[in-house]
Amino acid sequence: MGDPGDPRTPVHPVPTPAADLGAMPTGSWVVVSNAPISGLNGLATSIRLGGLHVYHRNATGLDGPTLGLDLDVRSVTATPADDLLYSAPSTRPTFIRLEEDAATVVTSMLNEDQVYYAAERVTGRFAYFTDLFLSALVLPALGLAVDLGPTPRRTVGNETLVPGVERLGYGLVHESRHTRRGWITREVRSADLLGRYHRPTRHSPLAAGRHQLDALAAAVDSSLGDSTSCATLLSGGIDSGTVTMLAARRGRAVTAYSVGTPWGDEFADAAQLCRHVGAELRRLRFGEDDFVLSLPDAVRWLGVVSAETVEVALTMVTVQRLRAVPEDLPLLTGYGSDLINAGVHGVDATEAEITAGVVRSVHDTRFSNELNGRAELAYHRKVHHPFWHWPVMKAALETAASCKVRDGREKYHLRTAMQEHVPYEVAWRRKVAVHHGGGLQGGLARRITRDIGERPREALYFELFRALMDETGRGGLDRLDPVRIHDSALKSLSDKRH
Repeated sequence: MGDPGDPRTPVHPVPTPAADLGAMPTGSWVVVSNAPISGLNGLATSIRLGGLHVYHRNATGLDGPTLGLDLDVRSVTATPADDLLYSAPSTRPTFIRLEEDAATVVTSMLNEDQVYYAAERVTGRFAYFTDLFLSALVLPALGLAVDLGPTPRRTVGNETLVPGVERLGYGLVHESRHTRRGWITREVRSADLLGRYHRPTRHSPLAAGRHQLDALAAAVDSSLGDSTSCATLLSGGIDSGTVTMLAARRGRAVTAYSVGTPWGDEFADAAQLCRHVGAELRRLRFGEDDFVLSLPDAVRWLGVVSAETVEVALTMVTVQRLRAVPEDLPLLTGYGSDLINAGVHGVDATEAEITAGVVRSVHDTRFSNELNGRAELAYHRKVHHPFWHWPVMKAALETAASCKVRDGREKYHLRTAMQEHVPYEVAWRRKVAVHHGGGLQGGLARRITRDIGERPREALYFELFRALMDETGRGGLDRLDPVRIHDSALKSLSDKRH
């Protein structure tokens, strides 16, 4: 083990995994329907709740409820129901209440973890499910066709890439219940919590930054619980650096992992922070194919093909796919800070534009799936995003734009407060987005251009999506081979070219 932050600490190259190690895990999911879904027989455990068929993979606590269970969608863990469904807006995680002859989905106000819904209106058949790729088996059971079309369709709001399947919206109670008249469905939507934050109330950069650091420290403690050690995913930026500093200063033994690519790295910047806070730094060097072969996983767990969303997630997905961080270490990230702290809106925008842009950025995550827990659930990892804890978000949303962007610098309030804890050059280092650090996005774009020509990267990501749907339709949910999925997508694009 090297000294904390010692630049001589060796780089740890990650070898190309053996076939089974690199295969996609099945993941954990649940399907609730009033129709039997024969394609799930043999792939899932099933139970009956009156007229409901419940299928699940790796869920816990579903052992024949009678008085009702609440299934937490992020953990796929069921506990006895103990509160009213119709209440004030809540940041409680999304859950599904299961009763005999009734299923009710209650989505969180932030809606990070997706629940999908499909219904055949004539027959009244419906299904709720937590994995979009199960559409390939669910839709035929409802009497609906599976047709992705030749190119990705434009989606708006809660629409998905699969026609006939919607992602349930935020702050929603969506209930399907069997009555004497048959199955009825109703929904109730809460007032939007974000509507309160168009007029920020914190106007001192230092005070606002300190307040956010206090909230963030509490979020780190809440995330880690009794754990005395943890890992962080550390770039050279202020966000992951702040989380690393707080974890170390609060008595945890911190191992920071910094990812390098064939196109560059941020090892020197990460080392400077680690030396200052006393964290161990481990440098990970991934190869080009490591990232390329993680693309099927990224599309699989996100369920979208937006280049920005897929590529932001790619570093984390690659770390998990290659098991680069020990599974027993909870992993903290700086994800989410760019969105709430005006890191993506530029320094020339007006205060009104920045305030509206921050609220819009948070709102957009309700549809993008970018902060869901599917990958960490599949890879049995505990991953935490402290900036996305509601008290931290609330502190940021209450902070005026003039505190966030000032003197040509973004995250001014956070940097001002961090300057009290780390060297000036660490606090004020120029921002590099997570998918730009180490040259990832540019290098990946050049590699994909070599593979598919001048077509947009989304064309490849959509063919990966299609290949995953095809595999699922054949019942191939177990240990999917990313090489085969990737090759299938390339062949499909080649065939279309000719």
